[in-house]
Amino acid sequence: MATQTRTVRAKPRIELEGLVTAIAYVVLILWAVAALFPIYWMAKNSIEPSKNIAVFPPNLLPTKVTLVNYFDVMRRFPIPRWFLNTVIVASVRTAGALLFGAMAGYAFAKLKFWGREVLFWALMSVIMIPGFITIIPLYQLIRAFGLIDTIWAVILPGLTGGIGAMFLMRQVMRTLPTEIIESGRIDGSGEFRIFWELIMPLAKPGLAVLGLFHFVGNWNSFLWPLIVLRAKEKFLLASGLGLLASPKDTGMGSMTGVLFVGQVMAGACIQAIPIIIVFLLFQQYFLKGITIGAIKG
Repeated sequence: MATQTRTVRAKPRIELEGLVTAIAYVVLILWAVAALFPIYWMAKNSIEPSKNIAVFPPNLLPTKVTLVNYFDVMRRFPIPRWFLNTVIVASVRTAGALLFGAMAGYAFAKLKFWGREVLFWALMSVIMIPGFITIIPLYQLIRAFGLIDTIWAVILPGLTGGIGAMFLMRQVMRTLPTEIIESGRIDGSGEFRIFWELIMPLAKPGLAVLGLFHFVGNWNSFLWPLIVLRAKEKFLLASGLGLLASPKDTGMGSMTGVLFVGQVMAGACIQAIPIIIVFLLFQQYFLKGITIGAIKG
């Protein structure tokens, strides 16, 4: 009798858990559709002629598939050159952030020196300063060195990765066992050898997170390259493709103010596709970045 009573009580609980799970799945599906629909709309409009885009009500599916928008964008602007410039800038700045961020994080996490905590929190207080405040003095500094309209004007200001790279790698280094460092010192290894051969291999998950975040951020860099670069062939993808949305710069010597929506969408796809591929390949590292450094070593 008691067994039957427990079974009857368990059924409503199982049904309630099933209902909650179903609601959760519905909410997640709706959220995924809302998040992915702009990407689909961008891709759909990029492969349609402009006359088919400007219709009401809009078509959810492409009525005619064509790559003319991509060919027009390639003809109007030096997309391959912009792509190469972006790859160079993103790769160099990401490599610099990995190296200098890891070195600074290791020093603040594992090395003991006078004023370590004071210096660390002094650097952390810089985060409270809005980045836009530093644009004018940074521009004046770059101009004083004669680097305006060169690729170095884009690379050098963000080469170290900033305070964020240092903080993330410090949190990663704190999770690593100090005994490994002590054993390396007992074996006669110097600090740099310990850092490079013992610490860096163990910090690969954190380095992957930092590298992916910085590569995506540098790939989408828009404002600073637009400020320091003058020649159109030296632009990056984000700043160069911004010309597509400018009615006064059609790339064809026209001042008619025509905005080619299909070409704007094609340019957005060219900008977004590499990052989407990178995210799909390394999404586990993005997710790991949410909890990295949560456990102290």
